[in-house]
Parts: sequence; structure tokens; C-alpha cells
Amino acid sequence: MASSVETVVEPFVRRGLFATPERAVQELARDFVAHQIEHHRGEIAALEAKYGMRFEPFDAYLRARASTLAASPNPTLQQAIMLEEEDALTWKTANELLKAWLGVQAEVGV
Repeated sequence: MASSVETVVEPFVRRGLFATPERAVQELARDFVAHQIEHHRGEIAALEAKYGMRFEPFDAYLRARASTLAASPNPTLQQAIMLEEEDALTWKTANELLKAWLGVQAEVGV
């Protein structure tokens, strides 16, 4: 495995972009982790702005709305709730991935 990593970072070192393969891996990993954190924070911020709340209250709101749907099968309401459920899944996933990437950042120190 080490040889494949070295093969990947060798062009960066050869061109003088990084002093050593180790430094290249550290910098590239740091940048990738930072990019992932920024991406997921952006997704979360966009959904918070869209719904005017954080995920936990939105999830509770959505559960209450789902029970409304069961009592009143309205196609327009069903479609709206389905779109909100898609956003909720995206939001939940973004929260979980952000937590994971922040954990990587803390653990690896990049």
C-alpha cells in the first residue's frame, strides 16, 4: 500500500509542491478534511435557513406533520411532506457526516 501512496504523491514532491511524501499526505488530508467539514456545514446552514430552525425541532415538526397526513390524505400535502422528508434525510446525513469528519480532524490532528 505504501508504494501506491508514494506513487500518487510523487508528482507533487517532484514538482516541488511539497518537500516530502509525508508532508504531501498531511497537507492533502488536511485540505480534504477541511473541505468535507465546510461542505457539510454549508448543507446544514442552508437547511437551517430554509426551515428557520435547527434539525431537532424540524424533525419533531416533521413527525407531527406526518401524523396530520395520516388523518387527511391530501395529495398536495403528501407531496410537501415527502419533500420535507427528503430534506430531513439530507440534513440528518449531513449532521452525521459532519460529526464524523470533525472526529477525523480531532483524531488525526490535520
